[in-house]
This record gives sequence, C-alpha cells and structure tokens, in this order.
Amino acid sequence: MGPCIYSQKEIRRWSYLHKIQIYPTTLSISWTDANPGRRFFKCDVHGFLEWSDKDLPCQWQKRSLLEARDKIRRQAAEIKALREAFSTANAQLAAVEVNRSTGPNDDLLIHIEEIVKAQIIQSDKNIRNCVFFSCAGFFVATVVLLLLKI
Repeated sequence: MGPCIYSQKEIRRWSYLHKIQIYPTTLSISWTDANPGRRFFKCDVHGFLEWSDKDLPCQWQKRSLLEARDKIRRQAAEIKALREAFSTANAQLAAVEVNRSTGPNDDLLIHIEEIVKAQIIQSDKNIRNCVFFSCAGFFVATVVLLLLKI
C-alpha cells in the first residue's frame, strides 16, 4: 500500500464523508506481502482509506495466505500453459485433418488422431484437477482462518 500521506484528522474527516455516502467506497482485500488477506475500505476517489480489520494477522496466518496466493498463481500459470498446449494440439489436429483429406495414409492418420485426442482428454483432466485443487486449497485456508477467528 505504501505510506499514508494524509493526517489522521483528514482520514477521520474522509471516513465520515464516506460513511454518509458522499464518496463511494468498497470493502477490499489486500494481497500485498505486508498485509495479505487484510480487509480495508477503499475510496474510488482517494484510494486506500482505512483498515476494516483493526488487528494485524498472526504470522502463521500471514504465511499461510501468502503460500496459498503463490500456489494459486503457480496453478494459474500451469492452466495457461495447458491451454496453450491444448491450442497447439488442436492446430495439429486440424493439420492432420487437412492431410487426411489429401493423403492415402488413413491408418497412420487415424492413429495420430487417437493420440492427439488422448492428449486433449488428458489436458482437460489436468486443467480440471488444477482448478479443483486450487479451489479446495483456498477453501481450506479460508475455513481455517474463519475457525481460528471465532
């Protein structure tokens, strides 16, 4: 977030103006390394306004959230790579289809098609597994944090 350049008096005044709806505000979640998962009020005009969570998170909570965030980012990159591989396989399949219509090697082309289709099915399974485990990991981290907050 960076250091605040406004005085506490200005923040209190803005907080009041935001509470009576002169400026639109939203409740956002910080994903910075310093404050992962911490909620704050964000003004559409002024940016960061004040923390909603008055207490700082414990170190293990912070570490867990950062690990979950990094895991989600890694899995998102893996999903992107799998989608690119899927697109490449589709392009290769289209090329095989063109060659199939022009060439006499039907048995070879059918075998290649089967291999490509198997790769596509495996890529789909990998993407589904990646998304499922990302969601499950995030859900578990959220439940643990909520249970510990109670």
